[in-house]
Amino acid sequence: MRNGIGRRMRFIGVVALAGVALPAAGFAYGIEVPENGTAAHGRGGAFVARASDVTAAHLNMAGVLGLQGFQLGFSANIGASSNCFQRSGVYDGSADVPLSVAGTRFVEGPDGLPSYAGQRYPEVCSNRALALAANVMATYRVNRWLAFAAGITTPSTPGSGQTFNDMVRLPSGAYAPTPVRNMLFQKNLLVLYPTLGVAVAPHPRVRFGLTLQPSFARFQFGVMANAVATSPQSPETDLLISLNASGFFLAGALSTQVLINRYLSFGAQVHYNMPIGASGTADTTSTFYASPVSNQARGTFSIDEMKVELPWNARAGFRFALPRAGRPTQDDGTGTYDPMTDDVFDVEADFTYENTSSLGVTSLTNSGNITIGSTGMTSTLAAPRSIVLNSNLSNVFGFRLGGDYNVIPGRLAVRLGFSYETQGLSADRAVVHLPAYAGASIHAGVSYRVGALTINLGFGHFLFQALDASQAVGSIVTPTPFTDCVGTGPGACAINRGNYHNYLTNGSVGLNYRF
Repeated sequence: MRNGIGRRMRFIGVVALAGVALPAAGFAYGIEVPENGTAAHGRGGAFVARASDVTAAHLNMAGVLGLQGFQLGFSANIGASSNCFQRSGVYDGSADVPLSVAGTRFVEGPDGLPSYAGQRYPEVCSNRALALAANVMATYRVNRWLAFAAGITTPSTPGSGQTFNDMVRLPSGAYAPTPVRNMLFQKNLLVLYPTLGVAVAPHPRVRFGLTLQPSFARFQFGVMANAVATSPQSPETDLLISLNASGFFLAGALSTQVLINRYLSFGAQVHYNMPIGASGTADTTSTFYASPVSNQARGTFSIDEMKVELPWNARAGFRFALPRAGRPTQDDGTGTYDPMTDDVFDVEADFTYENTSSLGVTSLTNSGNITIGSTGMTSTLAAPRSIVLNSNLSNVFGFRLGGDYNVIPGRLAVRLGFSYETQGLSADRAVVHLPAYAGASIHAGVSYRVGALTINLGFGHFLFQALDASQAVGSIVTPTPFTDCVGTGPGACAINRGNYHNYLTNGSVGLNYRF
């Protein structure tokens, strides 16, 4: 163990938490997968003007006035995602770059440097895992002027969890620390939106909806910091910070649906999240790579409050429907219109906006102590009492196009869709935990109705634009106890320079029953 480690780790908590808290805010809306709702998903998310099943309760509450009687539905998006990073450069290590692996899991070479020193960083990908975004909704239309809805939904993201291995094996056979360990390489997120909604129609062709969502969020994240500013890539003094914080917050939406005529309709919704005031604990594991593991030292301090302002979003779109001859139409006032039975086909185009930049400030208030050192040589330092962090994200714009064709009216419908979203992540501040890359997706789906039950299936494949941050200017540096990383190797300080890309394939299944 290096001399003076206790003194050098005086500010480790500040920087380590900085690496955890900011990602905590961003991941919830890193990528919005169109859309949580199987019929909507198959149309590429182009559903705000149609809103023709129980998922209207969270996509456009005003559309619930178009549903007959009492309906109950369940849907879930199931995705397989993997985020990959190829860090620029090689593992530092030379006579001028002191690295120590003494007492760790890594092998020391005859020159006293790690056996992996000087080898190129490998591409690393997060472990593949199934991601589930589900919702259960019930709607009841009292009459053509009043309707209610209740249920629970979750954000439509590519996955609630992302974990990179903490070690990698190089082509030479040597084991090395993962190149992403100083970024957020472990995360797990749970967000629940219990939903209560009401819809009214002051005019037969004009509908309004309001939803309130007393919501809950839980954040679990992990990042590795290092105790020695002059040797920031040395695994001997790495400290793992694992944060677990949760809190309640209020969200809600205002929406409208306008039935312009028998062919055209318009829909729009604005969804807003109140700031989250989460609290919990931060667990620390000092000398994380120690061998044997019994030489690690563990501790815990309190996250008394973590304030996160989630972004609000808006979407609006126009829909064209071709009615079947002699069937009810959306504007006829009978209240019996069913697009799967009464239309030949429909097509919709939506525009979306997410105010991602509202994640500009994240603040934390903490108490307790940080345990440092190794077994038998531990000491404690006061955790930082307050931290204020700034983010650098761009607002995101999107376009969605999709439609249905009723192959057998009232029995079988097929659909296609397309979506595109702009980049929300700056190349100069690129990180693996927030894969908000520009990208497009193609979608398909099918609905089959048996009596009062409609079975929906959907599929989406996403093509994200790779992000080249190999020449990042405002790069992220290794978390250390000091303001400035002063490592002498070419990659000792800048930890996010490299190339990023993401894979995502998403399926969806849903059931809708009309009583």
